[in-house]
Amino acid sequence: MRNIFGIVGWSGSGKTHLICRIIKYFDKKKLNVCSIKHSHHNFEIDKKGKDSYEHLKSGSKEVVIYNEYKFAMITKKKEKRITLKDIVKKFSSNTDIILIEGLKKGPTKKIEVYRESIKKPLLCQKDKNIKALIFDKISPKISQINLPKFHIDETIKIGSFILKEIKNEKK
Repeated sequence: MRNIFGIVGWSGSGKTHLICRIIKYFDKKKLNVCSIKHSHHNFEIDKKGKDSYEHLKSGSKEVVIYNEYKFAMITKKKEKRITLKDIVKKFSSNTDIILIEGLKKGPTKKIEVYRESIKKPLLCQKDKNIKALIFDKISPKISQINLPKFHIDETIKIGSFILKEIKNEKK
């Protein structure tokens, strides 16, 4: 697959805030960055009464909403599972990197964002695809982990780490 890197962690850990900062960092480096937000919940992005909702309800399998500057595709719930590869194929061929927020059990390289106050287990202890740990404060639990560690505010260091990991993957 293409240059894909994940940002995982428990709800409330700071994934969204971090990924947005990393996207800005990559954008300043003139990289064409795209992102995927994984949701493990059933979600609806269209509202009852809107035209696109009515198209789906009438039987359209996919609806594209667009104007001259942007578009979005909405699909009906699929019978067959949608894979990460299926979604990655939707992105432009000139994409330099795809960041995924969520998808804890995904097959890609990723970093874990961990917030001590959430009191959840560390994901990196059971997932070999997690290549670094992002923390809000050092604790004995964090100190024991044998992975590169970054404070959640170290955006440039985290972004540089991700780029280095992707570069090493190509070798």
